[in-house]
Amino acid sequence: MDPRTSARRSLKLNWIASTTLSLIRMVESSTLVTDDPSGRVSIMRGSAKALPLKSDVSVKVFLTEADRILERLVSASLEPSAFWSHLVDDVVSHSGDEPLTPQICEVALLRAGHSQLQSEQTAAAVFRSLDTCRITLAGELPRMAEQLRLRYAPLKQAFEAYGPGMLRSIGNQIWNGAPPKGWWPNKVTVHAVQPLQSGAAGHSPHQSAVWIEAVLTDISPKVPEWLRLVYHLSELAIDTHTRTHASNSGIDTSGKSSSTELPWSLGIVPLVLDQAIDRGLLPTGLLPDGQMPFDEAIGLWRSSDTFENLLGPGIDDASLALLIQEWWLEVGMHTKAFPIALKELASRLDRSNSASNQGDV
Repeated sequence: MDPRTSARRSLKLNWIASTTLSLIRMVESSTLVTDDPSGRVSIMRGSAKALPLKSDVSVKVFLTEADRILERLVSASLEPSAFWSHLVDDVVSHSGDEPLTPQICEVALLRAGHSQLQSEQTAAAVFRSLDTCRITLAGELPRMAEQLRLRYAPLKQAFEAYGPGMLRSIGNQIWNGAPPKGWWPNKVTVHAVQPLQSGAAGHSPHQSAVWIEAVLTDISPKVPEWLRLVYHLSELAIDTHTRTHASNSGIDTSGKSSSTELPWSLGIVPLVLDQAIDRGLLPTGLLPDGQMPFDEAIGLWRSSDTFENLLGPGIDDASLALLIQEWWLEVGMHTKAFPIALKELASRLDRSNSASNQGDV
């Protein structure tokens, strides 16, 4: 089968109003975890400003139960972010809005490194706290699923109008007109969640699924919110392909991306923006001299773990935007073999990171 024909058949998305994932993100955001200079983990009370709760009593329930969960995780010598990541990954693996269970919590604990000896007991305690928050949230937002469907409708409509064609073009540009077989997953689930950060999204590196906050308006007038979805769907295809290729080559893909990998997550930013400009879908009148809004896109999309792992501590959004713009104009847009162009981007990132580190000394 022609890869382009396969791509056309793989671009329909299954949208879900995910109350369960919304709950998890709310609880996780209710507590902050930081490392102090001594290496000890400190639990801090999270901000309640982002929680979509009206009652002070409800806010207190969330903060209290989130603290209890974090105390359990820290006492079990677990990295809290690893637990939440695995729990999210398990939830997005479902094709529907599945309710949480103690078993799902236990699987996430075990994947995060919890001892099997007491995992059932810890999972039961974590689930009780999450379920208490679920009941509280149901009282505050009894029609959350219905409201989420209304909220994601404009996003879905915009993507269906422009997204599939853009994704095909992005795949063709990456692979010089011939994407490899299976480049686009056969089925992709989109979990729409309650906004907490005025726009955010992510994807599961192990599942054909993405999640995105169902915001009603664009966060930036320069970058339509549905482009965030295009970006993460592109990153999902790349992650799936690179993991499959690495697995077939006998490379361990269980951990996070290493610094030696190609900086796909950065390189596809100008690909998405270029396709949008080419179709007249960006308000070029807001951009100086017709330039791409790299700084805006980077600021909005830099929540990706892979994205962050590529950057040194001294590279801010403005510096990174300039680096990518120069690379794109000099190399990226002219090189037919995109992975070769990404090697040059990786070299430029290494030089920038080295210069930044030397400046900190």
